[in-house]
Amino acid sequence: MKGYYDKWIKTKKPPVVRQSAASDYRQHFTAYILPAFQHGPLSKLSTKMLDDFRTRLLESQLSIKTARNVIDSSFRAMWRDAMIEEIVEHNPFALLKWPRLPRLRPDPFSVEDRDKILEWWENNDFFFYPYVFFQFHTGCRPSETAALRWPDVDLDRGMVNIRASLVMGEEGATKTEGADRIIPVSEPVFNVLKILPSRKLGLEFVFVGKRGNPMTKKWAEHNWKEPLRELGIRHRKFYCTRHTFITEMVKAGKNLKDIADYCGTSVAMIEKDYCGRQGLNLVGTISAQQKLSSENVRQRLVAGPGFEPGTSRL
Repeated sequence: MKGYYDKWIKTKKPPVVRQSAASDYRQHFTAYILPAFQHGPLSKLSTKMLDDFRTRLLESQLSIKTARNVIDSSFRAMWRDAMIEEIVEHNPFALLKWPRLPRLRPDPFSVEDRDKILEWWENNDFFFYPYVFFQFHTGCRPSETAALRWPDVDLDRGMVNIRASLVMGEEGATKTEGADRIIPVSEPVFNVLKILPSRKLGLEFVFVGKRGNPMTKKWAEHNWKEPLRELGIRHRKFYCTRHTFITEMVKAGKNLKDIADYCGTSVAMIEKDYCGRQGLNLVGTISAQQKLSSENVRQRLVAGPGFEPGTSRL
């Protein structure tokens, strides 16, 4: 098996697969799969062997989710290619049954907590305030926002073209075909876009760190916990800014198809994860506190590349 893996993994690199997927493949095979199967021929792999392998993974304290990623994602991906090449004919993965895990529901912030978080960034590190504001008030996936370039932003019409994602420094297509979309932005979002230093400095990406590099997942890993801790707000991942936007759209009674189209998802997902699980109070999507006038926003000091060098928190 190791001989085939060595050839197979060399083909698993961008643009064939995302860099994140290639990294997962290497990590899963090196840490788990090859130590158990490297000396055996592919043709001898059976469902019983996979079942025993899963048991050993679980006994080593891996979670069901991780064990399934190892077996049903990484290992199965190599097997699928081996079947395409007609090296093997049977599919032992098809008969391996997995327990249904509880679905992780969206965990949005409340409107009050959202506004407290935005106020914290406004007062403590205004450079990143537009970035956090954009996330809370467009519901974009962070990977979509990271990939946003200035040619994608039409400031004359107040439209933003969501056409790519940026993950681990690698640009690719949006998560799904339906996620490729053009969205109008509200006036407050439009106002924060206009003050971004990246535009004044002629940088390619809309949202950048203080050294001018595109935003990455590491920004949230290093910067997102602090304001929540100081504000006494229960920690959620940065991705929950998206959950917050969708939740407030549903609570405000917006058309589900409109919400789905705007956020690049499906009505079925919104119905399954949001409808019937939220309160019924009508809540405005942008509070009066956050409706900064265009003139006020323009006058704010925005530190960053060309403004305040050497203060990067990235």
